[in-house]
Amino acid sequence: MRNFAIIGLGQFGKCMVETLHGRGFDTLVIDVDEAKVQWARDLATKVVKADVLDFPLFEELIGDQIECAIVDLGDQMERSILAANYLHKLHVQNIVVEATNVAHAEILEIVGATRIVFPEKEAAVRLAGLLAGRGRLDYFPVGNGFSLVEIPSPPTWVGTTLAELNLRKKYRLNVVAVRPAAKDGTNQTWGFADPERTLQTTDVVLLAGNTKDLEKLTR
Repeated sequence: MRNFAIIGLGQFGKCMVETLHGRGFDTLVIDVDEAKVQWARDLATKVVKADVLDFPLFEELIGDQIECAIVDLGDQMERSILAANYLHKLHVQNIVVEATNVAHAEILEIVGATRIVFPEKEAAVRLAGLLAGRGRLDYFPVGNGFSLVEIPSPPTWVGTTLAELNLRKKYRLNVVAVRPAAKDGTNQTWGFADPERTLQTTDVVLLAGNTKDLEKLTR
């Protein structure tokens, strides 16, 4: 996806604007607050001060070029539900909406949202995963008891190939990728896990598997 619309500039919406801008994506920002609109002018491709309940204007702005819309209207549940419904009527394929509670999320899904997010809860889950795991560099809860964990290569793995470690059989875990460190100390790009690759002290390993199995290995 290359073209995004950010509907509402709550904290989540602002973070999305900054992140998408940093990655070079085209973004349309819509908000009714003048101060927020001014804040976004140097970060977004197009910024419009508008009320999302003005459907004709909303339809004109969204058009058929937006591939993904992200809605963050804070605690204005009725407005976020209507915005999600409008986006669905305009055939936007990816509609991401911040929800305030479970009931709100259920209604959003009914009216057409394709992904519901609880940013604070998701951030807390990720941070808890980092704090609970000794030596973890990053933690990505995927859902349904499955996670990804980024760890430095354990000392007992160094000098051993991934095939010899046989993590799938021993721990029911898979090595998804390995990232070596460059000679100048900077991080190199991730590479797919090669079974015959011998792990080095400076390697970082991305593991995937059942969350409980990952926790056993990284405690």
